[in-house]
Amino acid sequence: MNYSVKWLPEAKITYAMVIGYLEENWTANEINSFISRNPKQYLYSKKKEVYRAVVTKQISLYYRIKLKEIELLVFWDSRQNPAKLKV
Repeated sequence: MNYSVKWLPEAKITYAMVIGYLEENWTANEINSFISRNPKQYLYSKKKEVYRAVVTKQISLYYRIKLKEIELLVFWDSRQNPAKLKV
């Protein structure tokens, strides 16, 4: 089952921040496919009800599933201060 993908504002902003790397290696369609086909295969945090997919060694994508929609929350560069991660 494919889920629809919804880009939340924070995901759009953080995508723009890491776009240099992602543009070289990923397209928005590839990211949508990457998550939408099997979104429950990635690491899940019950406490925050959020999934984490590792895009590269430095970049992770945090998202949540609501019915048949995936909300992209934030692209996170692990080299940043973890205290700033608001997921």
